[in-house]
Amino acid sequence: MNDYYGKLMKNIKKLKDQRLSGLSGHLPDERHGKKFISHVTESAIFLKRFVKQPRQVGSVTPSSRFLTRAIMSKIKWDDANHVAELGAGTGVFTRSIVRNLKPDGKLFVFELDPTMKNMIENEHPDLTVYDDAAELHRIIVDHGIGQLDYVVSSLPFAVLPQRVTAAVVDAVDKSLKPGGKFIAYQYSLSMKNQFEKLFGDVKMSFVWRNVPPAFVYECTKAADV
Repeated sequence: MNDYYGKLMKNIKKLKDQRLSGLSGHLPDERHGKKFISHVTESAIFLKRFVKQPRQVGSVTPSSRFLTRAIMSKIKWDDANHVAELGAGTGVFTRSIVRNLKPDGKLFVFELDPTMKNMIENEHPDLTVYDDAAELHRIIVDHGIGQLDYVVSSLPFAVLPQRVTAAVVDAVDKSLKPGGKFIAYQYSLSMKNQFEKLFGDVKMSFVWRNVPPAFVYECTKAADV
């Protein structure tokens, strides 16, 4: 476990050094300046929450735009009527989902950390952010929705207690429609066998321009026989 977190800290320091080097010699315009300040603020909050709750947050920095692009590219927005996001963090994926989701689409967001949860609710006042991802199926049923088209996950399954991982994955399986997709990223291959046993159809890609580099799992639920 110490090796895992040690590698995370080394990677975040390396990325920060690269970004500072890239900024030297020129100043950003106002639009890019605001985006940069927002990113630094989110990164600082993420790091602070990680230090306090490493097994809950799972990473020291928000997802990069490269990882965001890789995740969002797996979603066919014309077919995305009902979507859930697990472990939303500071809302990096949430912004993209809200921007692309159809006007009549429904998004269920889950984030356990209270600081990050408040950030998302303040930015998206129309969204309700739920705490426990294991309650996914119960919550969508309470809203009169039988099944979801997509579930996007940033949860750090590798460092969560096994019982929590099992409960969340079971809730995802119950909630997805046949042919629906579970799209998750992880920093290791530890969940590969479990995902393959449950979903069968699992495609993988790798995003190295992220801290740390991440494996993206695109899992499709089998159609009813």
